[in-house]
Amino acid sequence: MTGTGLLSAAVLGGAFGWVGPMGYLLVIEGGLAAGWGTPWIWPGRPSGDLGGALCASAVFAAGVIALTLLGTRGAGRRPASE
Repeated sequence: MTGTGLLSAAVLGGAFGWVGPMGYLLVIEGGLAAGWGTPWIWPGRPSGDLGGALCASAVFAAGVIALTLLGTRGAGRRPASE
């Protein structure tokens, strides 16, 4: 969930960092109700599931990298040239 929050903060801005985790939870809740078995629904997987752990780790790493390289998108931020 932290990784999805970091990714959405990098894309939408820090104030909207909650949108990614909330959207993800809504999507996987439908997947869990439908009986999906993919590792991308790692919150519903058993604790020792390697596929779920790899997917969660990949999303976390992508979020950290995106936030490190891009930073958060701020509404009040101005370009350096002004």
